This record gives sequence, structure tokens and C-alpha cells, in this order.
Amino acid sequence: MPDPIARTYLSLGAFYASDPARRASRERDIGLFWRSRQGPTYRAAWVRDTGEVYLFQHALGGRGGGSVHLLRPTLDEHALDLRLAGWSDVCGREASLEWLLARMQDIPPDSEPTGPSRRFRRQRRGIVRLGGLAGTAAA
Repeated sequence: MPDPIARTYLSLGAFYASDPARRASRERDIGLFWRSRQGPTYRAAWVRDTGEVYLFQHALGGRGGGSVHLLRPTLDEHALDLRLAGWSDVCGREASLEWLLARMQDIPPDSEPTGPSRRFRRQRRGIVRLGGLAGTAAA
């Protein structure tokens, strides 16, 4: 598969600082927990004014700091919707990151992501629990 990563930034701040159009632009979330077969998890977003899709690596040891991977190609919103159709059913599953990267390159994924989806579900009394992980709660 061709390399879908156009550029990597050391932080979200560095990503925004490198292009003023990014700072003023609205963004559209396209998944909070993209999981690879092994390794870190990522949040994905699309920047409306630039057409860029980026992955923000969840920080392993502290606040605010994970790397940002800018993906190829840039897309308008219609092309994004076509290319990533069904993403919300895939995000959170094991190998969902590989699915996302293949779709960004317009390559059919080798296989569908496996494992239980780890989606946020609202439980009674307003507590949010991470599905599939018994006893884990987020405030």
C-alpha cells in the first residue's frame, strides 16, 4: 500500500501553527478511537477549509501531547463521505486504523476489522461506560 501519511508533526500545536487556515477552520470528527492491530490509538478529524484529514495519536504519558499525522489525499466533504462510508461502524474495532488508512488511499481493506466495538453508551443515571469493558466508566 502507498504511504498514506503526507507529514508528521510533533504536536497538535505544531500542526495548527504550520498553516494559519487550519486554526480558523471548523473540523469534523471522524472517530475518536481508531485502533491498529498493535500500537497506539488515534482520533481522526477532517479540516473543512483545507480538506485535510489528520490522525492525532493519543498521548501515552500525559496531557496534551501526541503526534499528528497528516493523511493523503485532501478531500472535499462529499468525497470524504463517499470514501469513508460506514466509518462509524468500524471505528473502535481492532484493525480499524488499517481500514481507515486503506480507505484514504481508495484501496479495499484486506479484511474487515474484528473484535467488539468499543463505543460509548449512555447507561442509567447519566454514567457513560465504554462498551465491551466491564466496570470501566468515564466521567
